[in-house]
Amino acid sequence: MDAATFREMVLSEFPRLLEVFEEWESLLHLQVSEFRQFTQNAIEAHSIGVVSSCFQIATAALREGDDALKNAIYVSYLEELDFRSDAAKEVQQLMPDELKKGLNDILEYNERLGKMQPQDDR
Repeated sequence: MDAATFREMVLSEFPRLLEVFEEWESLLHLQVSEFRQFTQNAIEAHSIGVVSSCFQIATAALREGDDALKNAIYVSYLEELDFRSDAAKEVQQLMPDELKKGLNDILEYNERLGKMQPQDDR
């Protein structure tokens, strides 16, 4: 799956994202970021069906995506989803296993990076 196929998949399910996707035409990470914000808003609104559909699309992108799309899903979607609210904690259980694995992978990667950062003794 490439970026164009991802956009088609998202827009066929959520046509209301057309305007923001067009605003960020050819900027995959920004489009994925808009999709992440849409998902986050659905999480906070307790829109379980919408969240489930978003998670299915993101899972398909991770499973079938080319390297650029997978990178965008990791960096601009999974890394930025906020699961601290009660609503988010509830819907995190809806994540397909592949998406949970991706989330755990990016969190572990970021933790390793944090441990590797030099200490600033200023």
